[in-house]
Amino acid sequence: MKIILGQKVGMTQIWDDKGRLVGATVIKAEPNLVLQRNGQRSLIGTPVKGKTAKPQRYLSDKIKSNEGIWIKEVTGLAEGVDQIDVAAFIAGDKVKITGVTKGKGFAGTIKRHGFSRGPVSHGSSNVRQPGSIGAQRPQRVPKGQKMAGRMGGEKLTVRGARILKVDPQQKLLVVAGPVPGPSRARVIVSELKNG
Repeated sequence: MKIILGQKVGMTQIWDDKGRLVGATVIKAEPNLVLQRNGQRSLIGTPVKGKTAKPQRYLSDKIKSNEGIWIKEVTGLAEGVDQIDVAAFIAGDKVKITGVTKGKGFAGTIKRHGFSRGPVSHGSSNVRQPGSIGAQRPQRVPKGQKMAGRMGGEKLTVRGARILKVDPQQKLLVVAGPVPGPSRARVIVSELKNG
């Protein structure tokens, strides 16, 4: 299984092989080291800015990083692989990319769930209010009711993203379309099975 831990650099545009201008996301992925193996499960890690938690500090000696390390447990890694870099992927591969979406704070129902707004004129006072949240019976709010609340900051996986370009010298992957999270967000790029 091909998998790599990386960091979103930002978005750009690139010409694909069919001559179309495509929105693309650039991901920088330093070489990931295999830190530990236990049967099918493996620990991979890459250096990042920040501090390492005390239970993982013994693993940071293997990476030889003065800063922090980002560790992820993966399954299905091929035997004999000690290091993973962007050269494991080729242009045209379909991948899935997992990251944390941008946090948007406390949002109302129109922004968060796409509710329609109320009438603006003729004395209406419920322009951006959610409206009714249930019937007279059973006299309680049903679980999962769409309401205002914290929006974003959730784990999201984009499936079926196509790799447009691989640059092993600069350790970059260029992927078609958007990737969750702001610039400098941590992302996990892995091959898409059955896709």
